[in-house]
Parts: sequence; structure tokens; C-alpha cells
Amino acid sequence: MSPELASAFPAPDSWLPVLVVEQELIERTLALVGGQPITLSDARAAVVFGLVTVDRPSDDIPAITGLLVDRELILREVQRYAPPAPTDAAVDARLDEIRSRFRDAAGFTRALDLHGFTEVRLRAWIRDDLRTVAYLAQRFASASMPTDTEISAAYAQARAEFEATGTTFEQATPVIRERLVGARRAELIDDWLSDLRRRTDVVILNP
Repeated sequence: MSPELASAFPAPDSWLPVLVVEQELIERTLALVGGQPITLSDARAAVVFGLVTVDRPSDDIPAITGLLVDRELILREVQRYAPPAPTDAAVDARLDEIRSRFRDAAGFTRALDLHGFTEVRLRAWIRDDLRTVAYLAQRFASASMPTDTEISAAYAQARAEFEATGTTFEQATPVIRERLVGARRAELIDDWLSDLRRRTDVVILNP
């Protein structure tokens, strides 16, 4: 779900040929989540279009598979509770970010064709991702606020970072608070995901 990948790697269409493999390999199933398959083409497309965050483009298939399994587990919950759909403007904005990863419209179109995607399918993926973000924000909005003691301790640990930029304790406090809340929220989501994995039939095949 991260557009920041655009600055980390070459333009996607410059390494698309590396991803061209025989059709039976591209369509290989990597995992089943409640019977829903996740394929190698899904994994490749997720990297090319910046739909997942990975350290290297396309080469860590097990890690990408894990991210897509988690996405599917969460999406199943999202579909159960049916949060409001994102606006067309939000979907359009995210699609524009994805298009900007490519040198031109032709490169974007080639990537769609190579991975068996259409713009309609990509928009549906984006829409699901935006619904997921909204759902998680609502479900885990109650992450507890850190105490003053916890904020002071966190500042002491990161003192060198803040002093290097001339940031006082008072100025750093909202930053630290946000970091601590984010970390607690991530822990809650990880615990929730672990429970979803236990309750769902997940099969990871050899990538």
C-alpha cells in the first residue's frame, strides 16, 4: 500500500522484462486463504504497482506472500463489517500515484498487460486497500495514550536524535506520543492478525 517505493527503485517499466517468466510460473499458487488463492502474478503485480512495501523489487517472494496473506485475512473481516466505500476522488488520487511510478502511460499499460491486470481490477484493489485502512483506523482507534513517564523515558532514549535537530522536550512530546501510540496500535493489529490466522484455513505453498 506504499507509494514511497517509487523513490527507492528504478522506474518499474525499466525492470519489467526481468519479471517476464513462463505463464505456468507466473500463475503458480503461493498460498490459499480460506480457499482464496494468492498467485505469483498477484505478488509480482503488488510490487510493480507499489501495493506492498518490500526491501527489494520482486525477489523476496515469501515476504510478499506473507503480506498478501495478511491483506486477505484483513479484507475478509472488512467485507464482513462493510465499512463505507472510499470516495472516487480518493481512489483516483491513489491511482495517479501508481501511474506516476512509470515513465509514461505506455509503461503503465504494459505493466497491466504483463500481470493480467486491468485498470478496473487495479481500482478495485485500491478501493479495498482504502477500505482496509479506514477499518483498521476505526477498529484500533482506542490504543492507549502513553503516560508522561513513558514519554519522558522515550525522549531519554532518543535524546541524541532530537538534540541533533535542536528539538526541545516540549517540541518532541507530540512526536514521541504519536510514535508510542503507533507502536501500541501495531502490536494490537499483530495480535489480532495472529488470531485471524488461527481461525482461518491458511495454506502456504512452496514459493
